[in-house]
Amino acid sequence: MFNMKTILNISFKAVFLTAVIVISAIASSSHATVGGPTYIYDFKYNPSDEHVYYTQNSLSGRGCPPELYKISLNTGNSEVVFSCAEGERIINEMGQTQGFSVDAQIRRITQGFKELSQINLKENDISIDVNFVRVENFGSEIDEVLRRHFLTGVYQNTDKLAEFSITGCSLDQPFTFAGYAIPGFNKKIVLLLSTKGDCFEGGYVGETLHVVGGLNDLDKSYLSNTRKGMHALVPSAATLGVFEQDGISIGKEDPPKTPPKTENGITADTGDTPDSDSNDVVYIVVAMIAGIILGFIFGRNIGGRGERKLQ
Repeated sequence: MFNMKTILNISFKAVFLTAVIVISAIASSSHATVGGPTYIYDFKYNPSDEHVYYTQNSLSGRGCPPELYKISLNTGNSEVVFSCAEGERIINEMGQTQGFSVDAQIRRITQGFKELSQINLKENDISIDVNFVRVENFGSEIDEVLRRHFLTGVYQNTDKLAEFSITGCSLDQPFTFAGYAIPGFNKKIVLLLSTKGDCFEGGYVGETLHVVGGLNDLDKSYLSNTRKGMHALVPSAATLGVFEQDGISIGKEDPPKTPPKTENGITADTGDTPDSDSNDVVYIVVAMIAGIILGFIFGRNIGGRGERKLQ
């Protein structure tokens, strides 16, 4: 027949085992992810079709091997040259052996193309203005921000050179831009944007490439010691870090500050989207640990009293 201490020990072990299982399940689910960053790098120019070729590595979803894209200097449109499916086929059929890897195949395609060189945006009198446009939620029934849409204007001195749409997460996040000169072109560059592209799972870095023309007196003399690789763009003296709330200087006068943006008539927030799921996990774990500790103390006290009574 079980005494009080045995019953309490069994109950405590059962509660502890249950807590461990639940905590492990919560921890596992909290680390599960289907999102990931997207990096672009290795910019090369092909004179025969007037496209800039670049490698893109997307770590979202199931993940893909590096892909090769090209962007037209005439239209600004991008298209895939060597796809995720083609890379996976090479890996499945031949493996990642030397001479048959995905990277080797991309190098073969771009062999003989001309590499782009980074320029100093500030020394070329280039400024960039980012303005909030609208919010996109996860769905019509889910009042949670998926991404925010912005309109970007690129200027050289007082001249507006380009305008294009980009996405981000919060209104106070930084947008980092780098410029790359194209061999044989003195009035056209490609502009790399590196920023948090959406709010999914707290947001991931997403990089995009844009064509900008109409420049004057382009200075290509900047030499960078670092080559853009499979990582987020590193800010430097040559890059521009831009915030949505920044104004830009056009000529001698600064434009008036933009009034606070609103979303559906409500002042827009300027922080990152709260990660309510992470907060819930923390609260649950803390509560369970506290309950285990209290249960242990309570169990020892009850067990001690039961032993004294039995004696």
